[in-house]
Amino acid sequence: MSAPAVAANQPLSQPAITLPALAPDTAQPAEAESPADAAATAPASLQSAIDAPSTVDQAQVECMAKVIIHEAGNQPRLGRAAVAQVIRARTQDPRFATKPCAVVRQPGQFFNVDAYNPPRDTDQWREAVAIATQVLNGEGDNPVPGALFFHAASSPMKGRTKVGRIEGHVFYR
Repeated sequence: MSAPAVAANQPLSQPAITLPALAPDTAQPAEAESPADAAATAPASLQSAIDAPSTVDQAQVECMAKVIIHEAGNQPRLGRAAVAQVIRARTQDPRFATKPCAVVRQPGQFFNVDAYNPPRDTDQWREAVAIATQVLNGEGDNPVPGALFFHAASSPMKGRTKVGRIEGHVFYR
């Protein structure tokens, strides 16, 4: 979340919010965007990821895309990328599984991704797949480096160190 036309570290979009030094209490809220608006304004790098064939495992991309939509579909593009980056970061941490599907299926972590089937013929799905593909290829934005957890801002996670806040989610390590 391979897209050879997408350069490494190419931003997914122009930042929708401001995260000075990723300080959680200083993030500026972004205006809500609809999935159709997001796709219509998708930068060329993201459109390339949507259109290009991928060398990453498509089953892993789909698991991550489902989480992006379910957990952050109402968030700005940067928030959707942050959720994907949390999953990727977990695959690199020995406390979690090594594949995205296994990470999101770990008990008590996410939701039942196998029972969730968002429509596949939407701009929202195509963009979630593109974000997942970029992230799994080690590309794209990582607005919350080091984050392994996130939660709704209205339900803070006690005992965790805040990494940042994007709209309705707070990210922790």
